Amino acid sequence: MEESSFFVRNVAVSPLGGIRIACFVKNGAGVLTSRRILPHFTLVYVLQGTGSYRDENGLAFDVNAGDAIIVLPGLEHWYGPPKGSVWDELYLVFEGPIFDLWRKNGCFDTSKPVVPLHPSDYWIDQIKQAIGEQNDGDSVKMMAEAVRMQQLLMDIQNAARNDVEADIQWLQNAKRALETSRDVHEASDALGMSYELLRKKFRKLSGMAPGKYRSGFLMEQACDLLADRSLTLRQIAARLDYCDEYHFSKQFSKIIGWSPREYRSRLPNR
Repeated sequence: MEESSFFVRNVAVSPLGGIRIACFVKNGAGVLTSRRILPHFTLVYVLQGTGSYRDENGLAFDVNAGDAIIVLPGLEHWYGPPKGSVWDELYLVFEGPIFDLWRKNGCFDTSKPVVPLHPSDYWIDQIKQAIGEQNDGDSVKMMAEAVRMQQLLMDIQNAARNDVEADIQWLQNAKRALETSRDVHEASDALGMSYELLRKKFRKLSGMAPGKYRSGFLMEQACDLLADRSLTLRQIAARLDYCDEYHFSKQFSKIIGWSPREYRSRLPNR
């Protein structure tokens, strides 16, 4: 039985446009049984299952888990799993003048309505970030939503034109190295490259310096460890490979805005 869980159902979008509906569909049957024409743009990301896509232009594609389908307004189309089968999908409905302008200027590759996007964990995270929260008619939230949706579409169109899977895999490996190494230089050694090359490539692919990413990760770990009141600050500093409690506390205060003791005092007692 098909089940739908809505992330957002916005009653309004910005003057540029935005997301109307975003939801997760489990055991979906697609729209293979009848052709349809929609007045809005649609993005479908298949999470599980296989199927096919066809449209009025004579394009036909097999669809697998990890494939995205982009359907343009006014296009007669149909897609879904084979009869008697189901698939799981993330489904976005978006509209607005900015996306009409994208279409008018050929920013959508109409020859490739089905785009493989791997690894799926990375793209699921990107789609969820683009969706964000329900905008509740707030003008700032609506504009931010329009910007995020455009960024997602740019990333997808780039993936359609280039093989970005290798870059995504490298970024995941780099993040793991930064999370498990004692410092950024040890991480660059583990990746077999100079720190300068790591810095440039990591910033290009993630938008931040590797040192900033590692610091953020360590502070997330620190917050979790501070919830365990049996651990002293010295023990937490040692677990996170800080040379002493002082340097740990100084870094924590700089990033979090409270000292470790202040942060711990604000945690509810268990």
